[in-house]
Amino acid sequence: EPKQGFEVVGGMEEVKKDLTQIAKNIREGRRNRVPMGLLFTGPMGTGKTFVAEAFAKESGLTAIKFKNFRSKWVGATEGNLERILQVVQAIGQVMVIIDECDRAFGNQGDEDGGTNSRVIARIKEFMSDTANRGRVLFVLMTNRPDKVDIDLKRAGRLDRKIPFFYPQTPAEVETVLLAQLRKNKVQSELKFPDQRGILEPIVGMSNADIEAVVLLSSDYASQRSEQAAVNGEDLTRAVRDYLPSRDVEMLELMELLAVFEASNRRMLPAKYADLPISDLQQRLHLLKVTAGSRR
Repeated sequence: EPKQGFEVVGGMEEVKKDLTQIAKNIREGRRNRVPMGLLFTGPMGTGKTFVAEAFAKESGLTAIKFKNFRSKWVGATEGNLERILQVVQAIGQVMVIIDECDRAFGNQGDEDGGTNSRVIARIKEFMSDTANRGRVLFVLMTNRPDKVDIDLKRAGRLDRKIPFFYPQTPAEVETVLLAQLRKNKVQSELKFPDQRGILEPIVGMSNADIEAVVLLSSDYASQRSEQAAVNGEDLTRAVRDYLPSRDVEMLELMELLAVFEASNRRMLPAKYADLPISDLQQRLHLLKVTAGSRR
């Protein structure tokens, strides 16, 4: 049961606008305007799971998360899946969330007697059943879309591919930071845009990192008084003190993969939207060689 909607999601206005329209079409029965499925892709910490859960609340759809339904007994895994799909179909107007779909659908070999390949084939069949359009919406998430089966990503299964990126400007960081203050119920005396310069050093950090900075600044404020609100000095100290752990090459690879998966150019940051495709492909190829095998 999602606790929060889009009011605690900072920035991502184009993403929220698209998802809000999809939810409205589902509620108002315009099934032909609803995609069969959505793919959320982008680096870790960009808020894919958080936005999916907020979308579930905003849309009013019943949300189901696929977890482990596999069994060691012959035939039991397929039976479990059939029962799950029957429940999904019976509920109707339901959102099925599958996180880290590159892992969930990764192994299609016969090491398990072919069980996994049969399970994935059945899920693909269910996802492409047009009778489910507007009734069952699949939302898959991954930071490595290159490891997801191309057949799964095709139109008719995952019609809309939505990229997620880290905040690219102090103004975008501001919206995320204010949302994190609301989400974590942190009192603040910060004045934006007057104090936006404080945020320059954390441009390019993930939403998760920005949340960590917010919580750290709250800790510093509490050292003055338990009821003290976060001020500019607390935030400056937290920004200076916080050290994110990051593999820069891997994060850039995930960003570029999201760029090439995106369904709409308007969702891309300016630094990618205006670059020639050939330059992006060359950089992507280089990053796949140097960082593609990492996890």
